[in-house]
Amino acid sequence: MKLLPKSIKNKLIFSIALIHALLMTLFVFDLVQRQHQFLTEESSMAAQSIVQTYAANSIPWMLSNDLAGLEELTVTQAKLANVNFVMLLNNHGKILAYHNNINPEHDQNVGKYIEPPKLNPFRPNQSAHYYFNDENAIDISIPIWQTQSQLGWARVQLSRINTSNSIKIITNEGLLYTFIAILFGSLMAWYMGNNLTSRIYKLIENTQRIRQGERHIDFPTHGDDELSDLAHNFKSMLRQLNQNEEDLFEEKERAEITLRSIGDAVVVIDTHSIITYMNPAAEQITAWDHYLAQGKPVNEVMQLFDDTNKKPLENPGTRALRSSQVVGMSKNTTLVNRLGDTITLVDSAAPIIDRGGQTIGAILVFRDATEEYSLQQRLSWQATHDTLTELYNRTAFETELEKLIKLSAENPLHNSCLIYLDLDQFKVVNDTVGHTAGDILLNQIAVMLAQHTEKHGFLSRIGGDEFGILLNNFNLQQAQEFAEKLRYSISQHRFYWEGKRFQVSSSIGIALIHGNLSKTLILSRADIACYLAKDKGRDRIEMYHEDDLSRQQDQNIIDWVGRIRHALDENRFLLYAQKIVDLNADPDVKPTQQRYEILIRMKDQDGQIISPGQFLPAAERFDLMSELDLYITQRAIRWLKVHSEKIELLNINISGQSLSQENFSRKLLEFLEQNQANNHKICFEITETVAINQMSNTIDFLNKVKSFGCLLALDDFGSGFATFSWLKNLPVDFVKIDGAFITDVLHDPVDAVMVQTIRDIAEIMQIASIAEFVENEAVSDWLKTIGIHYAQGYHFDRPRPISEIFD
Repeated sequence: MKLLPKSIKNKLIFSIALIHALLMTLFVFDLVQRQHQFLTEESSMAAQSIVQTYAANSIPWMLSNDLAGLEELTVTQAKLANVNFVMLLNNHGKILAYHNNINPEHDQNVGKYIEPPKLNPFRPNQSAHYYFNDENAIDISIPIWQTQSQLGWARVQLSRINTSNSIKIITNEGLLYTFIAILFGSLMAWYMGNNLTSRIYKLIENTQRIRQGERHIDFPTHGDDELSDLAHNFKSMLRQLNQNEEDLFEEKERAEITLRSIGDAVVVIDTHSIITYMNPAAEQITAWDHYLAQGKPVNEVMQLFDDTNKKPLENPGTRALRSSQVVGMSKNTTLVNRLGDTITLVDSAAPIIDRGGQTIGAILVFRDATEEYSLQQRLSWQATHDTLTELYNRTAFETELEKLIKLSAENPLHNSCLIYLDLDQFKVVNDTVGHTAGDILLNQIAVMLAQHTEKHGFLSRIGGDEFGILLNNFNLQQAQEFAEKLRYSISQHRFYWEGKRFQVSSSIGIALIHGNLSKTLILSRADIACYLAKDKGRDRIEMYHEDDLSRQQDQNIIDWVGRIRHALDENRFLLYAQKIVDLNADPDVKPTQQRYEILIRMKDQDGQIISPGQFLPAAERFDLMSELDLYITQRAIRWLKVHSEKIELLNINISGQSLSQENFSRKLLEFLEQNQANNHKICFEITETVAINQMSNTIDFLNKVKSFGCLLALDDFGSGFATFSWLKNLPVDFVKIDGAFITDVLHDPVDAVMVQTIRDIAEIMQIASIAEFVENEAVSDWLKTIGIHYAQGYHFDRPRPISEIFD
C-alpha cells in the first residue's frame, strides 16, 4: 500500500491510467483471441475444401490407374496458397502421387508405403482424419470413395505461418492502441486532477486556518458540483462552530459562576492527579488560592487522614481515576489544610468520561462536615445515653443485656444478673416541688449509683425513675449483696429543695440472666420482682426465683401479662361505647347524630367479661398499653367509618405510655392518613396527669394529631397540680372535669366552686367542658345551669358493646 501515490491528484491519474490499461488489455486480448480463432477456423475450412476437391478430382485417375494424371493433379493442387504438401494413397498405404513444396526431395517417395489412416469400425463413413492441427500447420486426410468402395486416401498439409503473423500484427497494434489510450487517459486525468485538487487544496488550506484559530474565512462556493456542496457545508459548519464556541464560552462562564457560588467545594484534576480547577469553597476549606494550587498534585493540596487512626488516606480523586467509578470518602475522613486546621470532609469523587468512554480526569465534590460530624457524634451519644443523667439509656441497656444473654448461652456456668431499681414515691417530689427538683434528684441518684457501679456493672436509666444495672459474672447472692449497698445508700440520701426535706428510698428486683431466655422475659422477671418489692412495702429487695410459684401475687402478675397477650392475639378485647350528651340541646328533639366515648372490656377464654380495672394496671406495668391503644384506636375508627352518618364525635383514650413511644405515634398517624374522611369526628382523650408529666411528648403528639383534623380532650381535669397554668400550653378542644368533683357537687361547696372555676376558665379559653360521672337528673340540671356544655354518666347512658349501639 505504500507504493500507491498519496495525493488525490496522483491517485486520480494512477487510477484512470490503470483503468485504461486494464480495459485496453482486455480489449486487445479479446480481439487477438477472436482473430486467432477466426483465422484458425478459416485455415481449417480451407484445408478441408482443398482435400475434398483433391479427393473428388482424383477418382477418375485412380479408377484408370493413371499415375501420370494423378501426378499432374497433385502438382496442380500443391500450387494452392499455403500448401506444404499433397499426397494420394491407395488402401494399402502406397504413395500414388506426392508433391512437397517445403522439401522437394521428398517427391521421390512415390511408390513407397506409409501407414494409411485407419477407419473407425463404428464410423466407416468418417469424412476426415487429422494427423495434427496446431498453430503452425494442419495435416488432414480423407478417404476416397466410389459407390461404397474406398479407392484410397487424399492427404493435404496447409501452413499456418501467415495466420500467426497476422495475429502478431493485430497484437502489436492492440498494444500500441493501449499505450495511446493510457497516455491520453493520463493526460485527461492530470487535467481533471489539477482542476479538482486545486479547490480541494483550498479547502485543506482553509481547514488548517480554522485549526489555527481563524474564523473569518471565505470558502470557494462557485459551481454546482460536489466540491461546491462541500464548500457550502464547510461554510455552514464554520458558522455553526462559531455559534457553538460562543455557546460553549457562555456555558463555561455560567458553569464557573455556578461553581464559584455553590456551597460545596469542587476540585478538578487531570489524568495525572494534577489540579486544574478549584472553586472558592475549595479554596476556603484547603486554605489554598486557586492560582497556587493549579498545577500541583492533589495529594499535596488535600492531605487526607483517617480520623480514627490518623493514617494517611489515598485521595478519592486518584481512586476514581484508577477505577473509572464514583468513589466516596470514608466517614472518618479529615483534611489538614494549609493552615494546619483539621476539617472533617464528606462526599465523593467521580471520573470525567469523554464521549469516547475515556477517562480524562476526575472531579472531587466535598464539604466541611466538621459541625455535622460533631452533631452526629452527639446524636450517636444521645442514641445510647440519657440526656438528663448522662447514663446509658434503655436502648444501650438492652444491647448490653443481649451480649450477656449470648455469653450465658455459650457458657451456661457463667452467671450474670439484672438489677431493676425503681425510686419510691418519686412522684411526690415532682408533684410537690416540680419537675426541676425531680430532675435534680434523679441526677443525684444517678451520680450515687455510678459511684457504686463504676467497676462492677453496666448502669442505665431505663425509665422515668427506673434504673437498670447489669452485673457480669455475678450470681444471685452476690447481686443481692451489691443491691443492698445501693438500697442503703439511697435510703440514707436526703434531698432538700426550697427548705423542704425529702427522704428517698428504692425498690429493687433482681433476675438471673439465662442464655435460653429473651431480653424481654428477663426484664419482665426483674420488673416483676421490683413490683413485688413495692407491693411488700417498698425500700426492699426481691429476687425472682423460678421455683417460687407459691407466691400467688407473683403468679397473678405473670398470668395477667399472658392473658392480655393472648387476648390481643385472639381479638378478645371488646369495644364498648358510652353516650356523651349535649346539655344545651332541646330534649324534645331527637338528635340525628350522637357523641360517644370508646371504652374497653376483655372477654376471658370462658366468655366472662373482665372490667378494665383488672387488666389495665398489668398492661401499664409491662408496656402493653401502646399495643392495646393501637388495637382500640384502629377498630374504633373502622366502626366510625361504617356509622359515620350517625356519629357526631367519637372520643378515644390514649395512655401516657403510648405517648412516649414513637412507634405508636408513627403507626397511629399512618392510620389517620389512610382514613382521613372521618378524622374531624375523632377526639383523642389524654389524662391531665399524663399531659403534665410528659409535656413535651404530649404537645408534639397533640400538634401532629391536630394537623390531621382530629380534636383533643384533656381527661380527669382538675385532679393534678397547677392545673390551670398548664391548660394554656395545651392545644385542646375539650376539658373533661374529673368525676371526683361531680359526684358530690350538690353537697360539697368546694367541689361546686372547682367545677364553676373550671367552666369559667374553659369558657375564656374557648374550650368546651364535659362533666363525668353524672348519675342523676339533679346534678344534670345544676351543670346545665352553670353552663357546662356536655355531660356523661349512668344518668344518660350505660356503656354498651358497639355492636348494640345502632341495633
